[in-house]
Amino acid sequence: MKFNEFGKTGMNVSEIGFGGSRIGGLFADKHGSKGALNVLRNALDSGITFYDTANIYAQGESESLIGTAFRGRREQVILATKGGYRLPAQRHIVQRIKPLVRPIVQAIGLKRTKLPSGISGTLSQDFSPSHLTKALESSLKRLQTDYIDLYQLHSPRAPFLQSNGFGEALETLEKLKGQGKLRFYGVATEVPEDAPFCLSAPGISSIQLGFGVLDLEALDQGTLAAAAARGLGIIARGCFAGGLLKDGLDAAQLKEATPKWERILALRSLSKSTGRPLLDIAFQFCRGTPAVSVTLLGMRVESHLRENLRYFHACPLNAEEYMALRHLQA
Repeated sequence: MKFNEFGKTGMNVSEIGFGGSRIGGLFADKHGSKGALNVLRNALDSGITFYDTANIYAQGESESLIGTAFRGRREQVILATKGGYRLPAQRHIVQRIKPLVRPIVQAIGLKRTKLPSGISGTLSQDFSPSHLTKALESSLKRLQTDYIDLYQLHSPRAPFLQSNGFGEALETLEKLKGQGKLRFYGVATEVPEDAPFCLSAPGISSIQLGFGVLDLEALDQGTLAAAAARGLGIIARGCFAGGLLKDGLDAAQLKEATPKWERILALRSLSKSTGRPLLDIAFQFCRGTPAVSVTLLGMRVESHLRENLRYFHACPLNAEEYMALRHLQA
C-alpha cells in the first residue's frame, strides 16, 4: 500500500480508504457480521488504514463493526466518522428489531431501493452543540475508542454553512478536540456547490467531496486546488459514480439515470480501446489527481476488497492518459 500526507495534520493515510456505508444493516449478505468483520480485518492486513463511516450508517452498526474489528489494533487505523443527522423513529425501531427482521429481508430478497418510505422514514439534520456532543459520545462507544482521528460534519448544505450555526458547530468540535475526544475535524460535503463555503472555515483539517472521472466539478471549479492550497486533507468519494460506471446499464437506462450518460458512453469506448477496465481507469484517475489524499472505495464482501486491491496494483495513468480523461468529450 502507498500512503499520502493528509493535509497538515501530520497523519499519513493509505491511498485507498475503506468506505463503510454498506457494512451491516438489514441488507447485509448472508454471512452478516462475521463476513463484515473478515472484510475489515483483511483490508487492514492488506495495508488499508483509513476507515470512513458515520453514526447513521446501518443505524450505527457500521461503527460497531469497525470498533469490534479493530479491538486491540486501534493504533494501526485512522478512524473517520461523521455526525449531524438524526435518525427517524422508524429506523430506531428497526435498530432494535434488526436481528429478527434481517433473515426475513434476505429470504424475500428485498432491496434497499425498494424499501417503502414509510418504513425508512426521512432523515433530518441537527448540528447543534448538544446534538453533536451526544452524537460524538455515542460514536466513541460504538467504535470502542477514547478518541476519533477525524470527525466530520455530515453533509451540511450551503444555507447552514453561511449561518451562525456553522460557527457554533465548529466551536463545539474545537471544544471536543480540546477534551481529547477527537484529533481533527472537517466537513463531508453533499454536493459540489457546498464545498466552497467550507474552505475558509477556521479549525477544519479536511474536506470530503464527490469527485471522480465522471464528476469533475471539484476540479473544474478550482475547489481541489483551493483546498490543497490551504493544506486540507482531501477525501474523494464516489470514485465509481455510485455504480453508474459498472457494466449492465444500456444507453437508454443511463440516459434515464443521469444527465452525464453521454460521458459514460465515451468512457466505455475509451476503456475498450485501451483494454483497461473502466473501474480501473476511474480509480487511477482519482489517485493520479495530486490534491486527493485518499480515495474511498465501498467494500461489503471479500470480492469487493479483492477487486479494489487489483485496481490499486494496476499500472497508474501516465500524464498523457490522465489529461485525455480530464478533457474527454462526450
